[in-house]
Amino acid sequence: LRRKPPQQKQFISSSAMPTEKGTIAPEADMENPTPPPTASVYGNDDFAENPPPPAPASDTPSFDEFQKILSGDANDDNDKQDDNGTVMAVNKYTKGNVPVAIAVGEPVAASSGTKGTSSPTSASSTAFPRYPPSFFTDDRGNLKAVNLVVRNPCLIFWLILILCFVIAFLLQVLVFRAAEGGSPFTVPRNEFDLADVRSIQYDSYRLAKTEVQTAKAAFDANEGGQEKIQKQSELAAIAYWVFEADTANTDKGVFGTSDSIQGMKDAYDIFLDDPAFKDYCVLDYRTPVAANETRKCRVPLTPLSMYYASEWDEEKVAAVIDQFKDPAKIELFNTAGLCALQNLYCELLSTTNITMEDRMWAFALGMNVSSIISKWDMEGELVSNFDQVTELASYLVQVTLFKGAVDFGFDTGFSVDNPISQYSRGIVFWGGPLKELEVESSGSETETNETTTSGTSTGEPEELETVQLTDEEKEKKEESEDDQRKEFIKAKYLDDMNKQSKKSTHVEINSYYFMTALIGDVILDIVTKDAMLAIFSFAFIVFWLRINTGSWFLAWIGFFEIFFSIPISWFLFTVVFRIKYFATLNTLALFIVAAIGADDIFIFMDAYKQSQYHPEILVDLETRMSWVYRRTGTAMAITSATTCAAFLCTLITPLASLQSFGIFAAFVILIDYVLVMTLFCTAVVIYHNRYENNAKFGCCCPCGPVTPSNTDEARLALENNEGEIKMDRISEFFKTKVAGFVMVPLHRLLLGILFLTWLAVAIWKMSQLEATKESEQFLDEEHPLQKSISLLDKHFPTADDDLGLKVHYVWGLDEVDRTGVNLLLDPENFGSPSFVPGFEFNEQCQTDLLGFCDKLKTDPQYNDLIKRKNGLGSVFCFVEELASYNVKGNMDDCDYVKQGLWRNETWQVNTTDLATIMPDFLKQKSCMDENGRETISGRYQDEIGWNGLALMYVSVSTESNVLDPFGIDGEATTRAEYKQFIDIAEEQEQIISKSCGGSVIMSDLDRKFVFMNNQAIYVQSAIQSAVLGVAIAFGVLLISTRVFHLALFASLSIMSVLISVVGTMVMMGWTLGSIESTLIGIIAGFSVDYVVHLAHAYEIAKGDTYARITEAFSDLGISVFNGMITSVAASIPLFFCQLQFFAKFGTFLCLTIAYSWIFANFGFMTLLAQLKIPLKESGCRL
Repeated sequence: LRRKPPQQKQFISSSAMPTEKGTIAPEADMENPTPPPTASVYGNDDFAENPPPPAPASDTPSFDEFQKILSGDANDDNDKQDDNGTVMAVNKYTKGNVPVAIAVGEPVAASSGTKGTSSPTSASSTAFPRYPPSFFTDDRGNLKAVNLVVRNPCLIFWLILILCFVIAFLLQVLVFRAAEGGSPFTVPRNEFDLADVRSIQYDSYRLAKTEVQTAKAAFDANEGGQEKIQKQSELAAIAYWVFEADTANTDKGVFGTSDSIQGMKDAYDIFLDDPAFKDYCVLDYRTPVAANETRKCRVPLTPLSMYYASEWDEEKVAAVIDQFKDPAKIELFNTAGLCALQNLYCELLSTTNITMEDRMWAFALGMNVSSIISKWDMEGELVSNFDQVTELASYLVQVTLFKGAVDFGFDTGFSVDNPISQYSRGIVFWGGPLKELEVESSGSETETNETTTSGTSTGEPEELETVQLTDEEKEKKEESEDDQRKEFIKAKYLDDMNKQSKKSTHVEINSYYFMTALIGDVILDIVTKDAMLAIFSFAFIVFWLRINTGSWFLAWIGFFEIFFSIPISWFLFTVVFRIKYFATLNTLALFIVAAIGADDIFIFMDAYKQSQYHPEILVDLETRMSWVYRRTGTAMAITSATTCAAFLCTLITPLASLQSFGIFAAFVILIDYVLVMTLFCTAVVIYHNRYENNAKFGCCCPCGPVTPSNTDEARLALENNEGEIKMDRISEFFKTKVAGFVMVPLHRLLLGILFLTWLAVAIWKMSQLEATKESEQFLDEEHPLQKSISLLDKHFPTADDDLGLKVHYVWGLDEVDRTGVNLLLDPENFGSPSFVPGFEFNEQCQTDLLGFCDKLKTDPQYNDLIKRKNGLGSVFCFVEELASYNVKGNMDDCDYVKQGLWRNETWQVNTTDLATIMPDFLKQKSCMDENGRETISGRYQDEIGWNGLALMYVSVSTESNVLDPFGIDGEATTRAEYKQFIDIAEEQEQIISKSCGGSVIMSDLDRKFVFMNNQAIYVQSAIQSAVLGVAIAFGVLLISTRVFHLALFASLSIMSVLISVVGTMVMMGWTLGSIESTLIGIIAGFSVDYVVHLAHAYEIAKGDTYARITEAFSDLGISVFNGMITSVAASIPLFFCQLQFFAKFGTFLCLTIAYSWIFANFGFMTLLAQLKIPLKESGCRL
């Protein structure tokens, strides 16, 4: 407290004191009131230097007299009316020779919720309002609830704390412990618009498949039967290596020198040179071995198998290259090779000029290439002429039958004209189960314990002991094997892998890896580190609360109420309102409430500090806290209501995760407001009674009652005429400097030009915003995991060995029944599947389905749409194998199956024979599986809808040449592919649907097409939510202030923030993905607080435009500034998060808060100062 000399005291003045409603003035002036000098309100320097002469000390009423006047006990014969007709109770008394009158009936301008500090002059210029007794107020006008808090602060404080802990405990018991899998979050595996055609077809197929397979499992359980799963025969995990040519080696690429090739080989040798790897790799069961022989591990999928071939015939390779150097011969081989080598679709050659001689040439050339490829086993030394290896690969990528042998490991720019690959990749395969299993037809498993094998797999295990496994035991066993595999990798290989991936290890290449077995630990490590960064944000909030409250007690209670807003809201959300969909996106509410909650605390605390400057409310603590409560309650209620409404705008989106987030965020904002007005209010009373001006360095000791209280001291200081209590420097700065800056016309002109220029640029950049066209990154671009994923996504073609997105064409299903579906209330209920009653898998239906398969495989118009494998489109067509089985009764001759020799017979299955044929047919080994491990049931689990008794649906599936089931592609890319697949469906609808019955359903089971629509929804919802949020803010402000231009200007400020943030996002190179769309949708919810506070403060102030601006800045400048500093500083640690969602959220939060503060202080207030639209004091103010 800095005190001026007593002669400058102005809080009660004599005849020279400027008069205004509610101002202490001589009785003569009350008869003829005059407007107060502008300088007395605005803090004009000239006025401050030449203040009115002070009243003699003898003319100043004592506090007892002053309290008597306020209570109405003094003579009130001289009640007057002000200019607006409001009755003012003028209580008159005489002290010395000077009559003094005090107006006590006019409501205080700032009592509705402004804050800041004011000098005693401005404090006393407005009298304390007198509120009539009511249900909520006592005879003195104090709030009864506040009186209860003041009289029993400790009791109420502990009751609220205990209630918070009880609710948190109930949340733990009722939600966390009862959560499936231990996680209370809803897994967003099926996030979509329930009414969209893509989600309808997806669920129609997915739910039908689940129901059919469940029925089949139940049927097979009664029938019995077991199938062996051989040890390490299935793919359980992969280790992915990605290599990049160093910047100094781009002229040669990764295969340009022996050192770079050997450097890549070193990565695979980490595993291949270790004998223990054989106990964990995928074993090769494609060829039989003798009982005393050891099976080999499957060769890694890498082009290095060429460079380290066990045999390399340079002359034969040179001869092949000479043949392929002629583009006409490559074209000829591509046309005739399929028939010449595999005897497939030879009838298609009848329409060409291909002769028998051409076919013989293609056969001979193909056999030479096949003999070369057969030696690619990675068991030899580096081929001395490795440039010849690279040259051969550049030609083979043009040959449809053989490109699958080489295209996986070379980048998209690799060709004959550019035989330099800047990137390469490879996969090491990890197998399972680690012990042989017997799988019952129902899906349950038994384990065979090998009692005599010695760690390596031989032809057959000996003395097998069978142990029955339940479903739960099966799941635990798989988890146990995953953990065993992970620990083995970490113990044996992880250090070497990390060393291999260091840039210093190899000069010419950079190596990156990721493993499915370790990716969970990597993500957990990233999340842990990012969480530590978030802790820094919250630590700063506590620190800044301590700085501004001056008390560690209040700082920690403030942080406590912010933190406990989450579990209390969660309890209401999940337990009370029974909303079961709790999205992972809801975690953002913690950062939201940290920013907004701190703002509310600053508002409340600043109002408490300012109350000591108002002598009329320092009667006692009940009166003082009632004033604080009323002053802050309205302002925070308006901002909280506006923010809640803005977040609830997410309900317009059909996506349950965004709806869940919006509802939960609204709950959090509401609970934070309640806790500030209850728990923090009670803490302030305790602070007043025990710690204020009594603690050491802001700590809570000593903690006895303070006597006299701070209220008494403030009252006595004012009563004893000890001088003016000066504002803090920040409040003074906003009152004089900032307000003064805004009031200068030239400054307003410059600000207007600056803002209009910036908004024009931002609008221009905003118009360039477009949906993302690339896969969305979830980690920082330089993180090794993200680096490898980005390289795979951008620099490699879709190879034969890549998994393409399976697109299914299904007949036999109707649209899903969505009756009673609400994902918020039941995230697991997506509806019930429906089957076509008239579906029939008759002979004509089978014939049409086979024709459809042939068209997908051979039609040249689908070459770019459907992934090619061995010269044919990749199609899953069970009708081919069913036809062969129906003719021969077994699947022993796979050449018979693949070459289609069964086509010469009557292959169609009579519908009455299906029940006899299907059970045994499903158990056969599929001839279409290159590894010879998959059964018909396993390979065609998506295509055959057999429930044990009847065929409920059938499907033909194909693989996309562009889309894969893993990455997140841009909407435009996915939509272009989707349209082509839809065209196929519409074409086949006219053919197959007539014979099979029902309409075709086209969908994928990896939710690519569903997510494509989600991306469009993100964009649409972002725009709708942002616009609706601004509109709601306008409505709330219009209702609360009843001043049209205030609501309009505040809405323009919020809209300017929206434009600025989006424009800056485009400048930073962001595109509109799911993260960006979500953030844009909540901009309105973040950006309303500051402008709403200033608008409300301006509306309830008194005087002309400049007076209102000065009072608004004086009251709220410091609070809004503290809120901005807290939010911006707390967002900075998020910039360094590896998870892109949190990194972008931190950037978004910083931008939104900064722009909100700038436009609220210098845009909104400048507009008010420039237009000077007057406000009515009463009546209709619109």
